[in-house]
Amino acid sequence: MTKRSIVQLLLFLLILTSFSLTGCASKPIELSYNPNADETRPNQYRSSITFGFVTFEDLRVAKQMMGDKTLIGWGSNTYHTNANVPEQVTKAFVDTYRYLGLKAVWIKTPPDNFSFSTNSWVRSLRSLYPNVNVFVIGKLQNYEFLLRSGGLSGLASGNFSSLSVTTQVRVELYYLDSQTGRIIWGNTLHHDTFNRKVSKKAPTDYAAIRLEDALQNVVLQSVDRVLPKINKRDPGSVQVLSAGFMADVPKTPEGKPAGAIPPGKGRLEIVSKPQGARVYVDGIYYGLTPLSLDLVPGVHLLKVHKDGYETSRDKVGILDGKMTPWNGDLPKKN
Repeated sequence: MTKRSIVQLLLFLLILTSFSLTGCASKPIELSYNPNADETRPNQYRSSITFGFVTFEDLRVAKQMMGDKTLIGWGSNTYHTNANVPEQVTKAFVDTYRYLGLKAVWIKTPPDNFSFSTNSWVRSLRSLYPNVNVFVIGKLQNYEFLLRSGGLSGLASGNFSSLSVTTQVRVELYYLDSQTGRIIWGNTLHHDTFNRKVSKKAPTDYAAIRLEDALQNVVLQSVDRVLPKINKRDPGSVQVLSAGFMADVPKTPEGKPAGAIPPGKGRLEIVSKPQGARVYVDGIYYGLTPLSLDLVPGVHLLKVHKDGYETSRDKVGILDGKMTPWNGDLPKKN
């Protein structure tokens, strides 16, 4: 048994204990995924290719053990959602890709004889979706939150005096060429968060929002990872349309930012240790650190990545006419 399998089993035993102590929450949790959520801008890309997302497989421990696709949370109750979870996650990918300007279709119901275990599944989909260039296969490993209030005693008693929430999203993804069936890119993407202070008035609503935020992070990670691979295979198939939102700041010969901040923008100065890390803002690549960008005011999703080092992801708030510094140390990977 692998280390991850042991961890999943232990987590499930904790979940099962909580379930047996408290039973199920009667009211389902509302999920309403928003591809904007103040972290992305519409139509950032123009694409000549179409992505076809097949409804993701649900391989979560809770679903495998209990056969329930609506389970999303644990705590003083076992929480259910108003949605089919694999469909909710798949639709989030499709909606976000479309929002960003990428062509995407949802293959909600594959053919009756469809099976990933055969070598003909790409051919069977291609016959039904001839305009799709890239098929996307997803395997949902985790999509849950855990409300905690001081161990099992707190869970059983429902004592919400000091609530915290952990959210976990983990999706295994494969992007395949629709003509050859070859993998363009594949990997497991995840985002885990821990929030120590939770609203006592509506803790499950707060947890659901954090869960959807984590899902959007995973979706944007997929955009970051796969688009460079596709453009390398087919140059120009995806174009970045960012001039209306952000632009590199002119530099002096010493490399310092030059010129005033343009009206309606704020300036973000990004410095990393070590230097030479790749900078992505809202899923768009802009260059290597140190780097200065003029951004529209608001909240932006920043990613700073360098091979061999841990990737830093952060939300940065940009104010109109103001300079915002970001300094980050990137630890070496073990």
